[in-house]
Amino acid sequence: MGRAKPAAAKAASPAKPAEEDAPEPIKLTNLYDAGALKGALDEVVLDAGFNEDVMVSNIKLLLGFTAIGSGLLAQFGPGKFPANWWMVFGCVVAYLVLTTLLNLYSWKVEGEAFLVTRPFRGGKGVRVSSRMGRWSDEFTLVITDREDPSLEVTSQHAIPEFFHSNGYMADGAWRAAVEKLTSSYLERLAARRGKKDD
Repeated sequence: MGRAKPAAAKAASPAKPAEEDAPEPIKLTNLYDAGALKGALDEVVLDAGFNEDVMVSNIKLLLGFTAIGSGLLAQFGPGKFPANWWMVFGCVVAYLVLTTLLNLYSWKVEGEAFLVTRPFRGGKGVRVSSRMGRWSDEFTLVITDREDPSLEVTSQHAIPEFFHSNGYMADGAWRAAVEKLTSSYLERLAARRGKKDD
């Protein structure tokens, strides 16, 4: 009767501060896996404040699903083959045209980029791409203007700068490097606009 209930004792203890806003640290189990290293660095870039232009993905999805629909219609459409060969022929041609358009659109709009952004900070948007050789410890991040591909900034970094020996990523250091490259792009964009205005 004289004992306090466990729930009441827990309620009386001070509450620990919630750390829900802190991002989960990125940890890799194999620091020799170039694909995983590149993927982890690219993932942080995606969270660096760029707004993805989802219209690019939507157009690719529309072209892809339409091509698949024409293939399904050719396979499961009405009638039997000898009688409906014109419909099958039309569907096959439509499939070829749509997949060619999808590949051309992807090549023209995205190129090597893993992220295409909407207009931001006064620019028309950028393409963000990265390069890393299979056996290399050098990672190259590239920001290219969507409107003027000749406006491009590049930074090259050694992977050990951003990963500890236990596999954890130095997230803050990499974000600072990405922000520095973004600032460099914006400075070059402003300088180019200043020249056009003169």
